[in-house]
Amino acid sequence: MNNEELKTIASKVLNKAGIPQEEKFGSVIAILMIISIILTIIRVLQECNKNKLTGDYTAQDKYNVYGSSIKEYSSRRGTFTKLRIKRILRRELPKEQYEKYGMQLLNAILDTGANLKDDEIITLVEASNV
Repeated sequence: MNNEELKTIASKVLNKAGIPQEEKFGSVIAILMIISIILTIIRVLQECNKNKLTGDYTAQDKYNVYGSSIKEYSSRRGTFTKLRIKRILRRELPKEQYEKYGMQLLNAILDTGANLKDDEIITLVEASNV
């Protein structure tokens, strides 16, 4: 697992959220919180796709399935997808922070997910313990 790459992805999400610098919950804590949220979302996707990955699949096949799922859900932005991410955000963020920044973080996560590169997907899937 490459911690620097995870920090870079979390920083992208925070920057896209447009949260003022003084409100970023303490930069180290914010990065860790966003990494936790993103990895939880990846684990939910893994549970949803585990039926598709029965049998002999290589690690690259798994990365491709998860990558296409991430990009598909991020691009479509369906109600169910948003509800699942909101639930994770509510669980991870303090109530005041969720009310203030929940929608900004939701949109930032979806924007970042739609534009992830293959190496970033591999980093996320490896970090979430496939």
